[in-house]
Amino acid sequence: NLPDRTVSWVHIAEFPVAGAQSHDDLLGTWALLFETRDEVLRALEEARVAKQIGSSLEAKVTLTASGETRELLRKYEKDLRYIFIVSQVELVEGSQSITVSRAEGEKCERCWNYSTRVGESETYPTLCERCVAALAEIETTG
Repeated sequence: NLPDRTVSWVHIAEFPVAGAQSHDDLLGTWALLFETRDEVLRALEEARVAKQIGSSLEAKVTLTASGETRELLRKYEKDLRYIFIVSQVELVEGSQSITVSRAEGEKCERCWNYSTRVGESETYPTLCERCVAALAEIETTG
């Protein structure tokens, strides 16, 4: 005989019910971010055709914006390089424009992003600060 246990079956579990709250603000935010991303991708392609960069990770994108657009971009500033798939993003106050230049620093051997901090680690001299931190965490956790 098996001991009496409460059994939870994933097959009969119910999905949580979505709240009735409106997500219009969030949808509007991401619509603007993706619209900006489309413009950045066009600028990156122009830079690629002009042989200014090879891949998008070789790029630094400078976004010049003002007002609500700048505030929104500032809110997501740390994530913009991942959204645009570039090594660096800089936000500047002013009339709206997008400038693409070569990223500053050296290429990380692990993630291929360019960083001015490649070479700071004695343990991993060819890696960027993010990869050094990731490997340090892996080493400590096992």
